[in-house]
Amino acid sequence: QHLPTAVMYVLDLSGGAGDKCSSIEDQMQLRREVRERFPRRPWIDVVSKYDLGVEDGSLEILEEILDGAPYIKLSIHEGDGVEELRTEVLRMLGEVRVVLDAMAVVDGRSARPN
Repeated sequence: QHLPTAVMYVLDLSGGAGDKCSSIEDQMQLRREVRERFPRRPWIDVVSKYDLGVEDGSLEILEEILDGAPYIKLSIHEGDGVEELRTEVLRMLGEVRVVLDAMAVVDGRSARPN
């Protein structure tokens, strides 16, 4: 029910996420569920550890889920995608700021005594 005003969903498609609860299928399912629940939140999808490779077929599944929406391929080790992620986070935070500022104006108006 309650979620911060923006989401950065990070996936590890390398197959080495560490435990059985972080399987690629589980990550994809959780992503679907969270996005369906919060469809209007500003959102960034990130595939991390991209330098380690991805499991066969996982990018195709992700792209089907995203239905044409972009995602960032991130490798901290190689430095790939870092600047793109920074740019997208700043853009997303700008969107959030506009909404929060508008909400503050509305709240301020409704808080005034008649």
